[in-house]
Amino acid sequence: MSESPRKGGGIAIAALILMLGNVLSRVLGLVREQLAAGLFGTGDDIAAFTVADNIQTLLFDLLASGALQAALIPVLAQWAAPALGKRHELKRIGGTLVVGVLVVVGAAVLLGEIYAPHVVDALIRISGDDQARGPETVELTVRLVRIVLPAALLLCLATVLQAMLYAIEKVTAPALSTAVRNFAIVLVTALFGARWGVEAMAWGTVIGAAAIILIQIPPLIANGILPVPAFDWRHPALRQMGALYIPVFLGLILNSIAVVVDRGLAWGAGEDAIGAMRYATTLVQLTLGIVAAAISLAALPTLARHFQSNDAGSFRRTLGQALTMVTVLIFPATFALATLSDPISRLLFGYGATTEVGVDQISLALLGYLPGTLMAAYDQVFIFSFYSRQNTKLPVLIGVTAVFVYFAVAFTLVDSWGMMGLVLANSAQFVYHTIVIWWFGRRSFGWSPQMPLRSMVPRIAVASLGASAIAWLAWYNLDWLQPQVTLIPEIGWRLVLVVIPGMLFVAAYAVLVNWTSPQVVRQLGELVLPRLPQRVRAAIA
Repeated sequence: MSESPRKGGGIAIAALILMLGNVLSRVLGLVREQLAAGLFGTGDDIAAFTVADNIQTLLFDLLASGALQAALIPVLAQWAAPALGKRHELKRIGGTLVVGVLVVVGAAVLLGEIYAPHVVDALIRISGDDQARGPETVELTVRLVRIVLPAALLLCLATVLQAMLYAIEKVTAPALSTAVRNFAIVLVTALFGARWGVEAMAWGTVIGAAAIILIQIPPLIANGILPVPAFDWRHPALRQMGALYIPVFLGLILNSIAVVVDRGLAWGAGEDAIGAMRYATTLVQLTLGIVAAAISLAALPTLARHFQSNDAGSFRRTLGQALTMVTVLIFPATFALATLSDPISRLLFGYGATTEVGVDQISLALLGYLPGTLMAAYDQVFIFSFYSRQNTKLPVLIGVTAVFVYFAVAFTLVDSWGMMGLVLANSAQFVYHTIVIWWFGRRSFGWSPQMPLRSMVPRIAVASLGASAIAWLAWYNLDWLQPQVTLIPEIGWRLVLVVIPGMLFVAAYAVLVNWTSPQVVRQLGELVLPRLPQRVRAAIA
């Protein structure tokens, strides 16, 4: 069986929808972080919220987020396949999952509410300095944990609904989910941040999680798969999901410990450490969300079906297309962020309560995260490719060893390098994980891009490096010119120092990548253009 052009184009369009949703989400996420930077800076308030938010996120990641790609989508996609004729089963499978989430996650949230002071105290002790921040900050952290924890339950419920829509390749509502959540946080923070302080962000997080559930319901009803309460724990789909997710769950436990250690060490790594790492991570997640997450999620159901039908050739071609798209996008994104890290940090976060020292720390953290960001984009694609083959054990085992790489680097560097030691440990973890899973993927199933990656990657890197040189020269000269021109206000100059070099980077990269890799550009065009409306194709032509 060979892959049809329609299916390849469908992946590209699904990736485009997810990418647009991620762009909207990440833009609103930037606005959220800009509000946070202006209102709360990089100090104790944002550190308290970040720790509280991380606790509920860890609970969500452990009990549901990892299951989305590892177990829910691959299994539900099989039951949704038209050839199987069992789509009606999705309502009962989804209902059983919803009941399970209410019981298991609800109990975990209740325990977290009761023992919040002990959880926060345990995290602080990891820093080795109980007095790194005052008791007021500790009390604030406990209050924020209790406010934000219910969001974990709501997000887990939303994940089940999103997985059902992904399984039938209805990606629009799931693609908008995070954008809706971020919009709620922005709105609540903007309206009540001055009055409630950082607690406004916590309440916005809970409201946003509830909003995600609400926007999934109309398409579920329209497609006839709205879950109905059920207790069918012996359903074969549930057993299959459990078998796939248990290894992931065990691996996530260790990964969660690593995150807790990271936040605990950051608590004592300097007043600005947690805030700077948070804002830099926002830019990293923007990049990965637009590039890797969208492409990986779009390809996952198709890869799973190719594997189920034993169509190895189509599997390799689909994976090759995903890797090609990632390569063309992730290299220029990370190179541009590295080149313009300082002006970008200054433009986005250098206001209000964020000091000059805070801006410098954000820029420094961003540079440290970027090697890991580049590798993490490939990492996500390879992880999902193994998930699509119902192999969750290998990514988990690699992830376990990668956590020990993080521990080794973090504990070696944190005392002497502070925040930067933790950032580099994070990058080392991703670099190691990507290299190992790449090697296993090549041996296990391989991939078939139009141009071999060993030829494509150097060419794309050269194009990105050339564009970076042009952008840096533009920024350097504009920065030198700034004191000479007094008519433009400071905010105007901040915008100029990012926009003009950024536009030159995009233009230079477009020219250079078309020169170094024209066949890759042509392949991507053949995938996307036929699926666009005629007016859009005519405008591009």
